Amino acid sequence: MQNKKAQGSTFWIIIAAVIALIVMIVLLLMFTGKTNVLEKGIMDCEAKGGVCYSNSVCPDGTSKQSVFTCDTYGGDYVCCLGTPTINE
Repeated sequence: MQNKKAQGSTFWIIIAAVIALIVMIVLLLMFTGKTNVLEKGIMDCEAKGGVCYSNSVCPDGTSKQSVFTCDTYGGDYVCCLGTPTINE
């Protein structure tokens, strides 16, 4: 009698493990699809208050930030953070 009881509990443990594995795979697929969008938002130059310039030189008063990207413009744009000084 105890042998059947032990087999029954093993069956439910296997079922629970399979369900947990399926849930983990679904969550993994959901979050990996969203992280790409999140990463673009975090690394965007203009989201950080920067300005994208087409040449590789930033105006006076700003500094070139290679960490942030200017993907929306494409090409050879650089991210410049800070307040540009106006020479009069």
